[in-house]
Amino acid sequence: MAIHTNAKSRLFIGAANNTISTIDQYEAETWLEIKEVEDIGEFGVEGSEQTFISLADGYVRKLKGSLNSGALEVVVGRDPSDEGQNRARAAAGDWFKYPFKVELNDRPTPTGENTVYYFRAPVMSAKSNYGNADNIVRTTFALSIDGEILEIPAAPTVTMSPAAGMLTAGTEGEEYTASVTASGGIGTVSYAVTAGDLPDGLSLNETTGEISGTPPTAGTSNFTITATYTGSGTASAEYSITVSA
Repeated sequence: MAIHTNAKSRLFIGAANNTISTIDQYEAETWLEIKEVEDIGEFGVEGSEQTFISLADGYVRKLKGSLNSGALEVVVGRDPSDEGQNRARAAAGDWFKYPFKVELNDRPTPTGENTVYYFRAPVMSAKSNYGNADNIVRTTFALSIDGEILEIPAAPTVTMSPAAGMLTAGTEGEEYTASVTASGGIGTVSYAVTAGDLPDGLSLNETTGEISGTPPTAGTSNFTITATYTGSGTASAEYSITVSA
């Protein structure tokens, strides 16, 4: 993975929801992008410091207490026609919490996925700076994060070929060969059967993804092959092989 700038990062707001908390709930949300964002600010978890002074040695003992995900100030170029900005402005006038999504521009490969953060927060304020005649009007939204920040890290998109399904059929007592290949990850790939079993007599080459051998009996076998890259990236697919008599 490489370092990156914040250019092309994006911010989204969902509908008012005081209880949203899980990845699947956030992913099911219908999002409005807050456009013309100039500065997303900073956010992240911080533990409170709790202290105790022992009379015996006079030293301060320090413990980590409650966790606080913090607050962020989002600066946008004010656009009264932008739906996302308008929802955030309206949110500053009520007492509900709203789901937010921050998507960075840090995908590790051209076809990969960016880092995504999810959290809920009340919009504490929406203040606009109008200034003089040459000032670009900006609005600052203050978001006070409630609870945990959920992160889906950036990752390459790994594809399996074939994607899934029946592999080439085999014949009892005859030599068999088929291959499964993965692409899109970072580093060196290795293959493994992670569920089910290959037909008797067949084995998987963990380096090349080739399935080979001589099946001694007829039947159908179902199994899952997982490809894992040493740098980053993994994918799995379900396959079947039918061996006829």
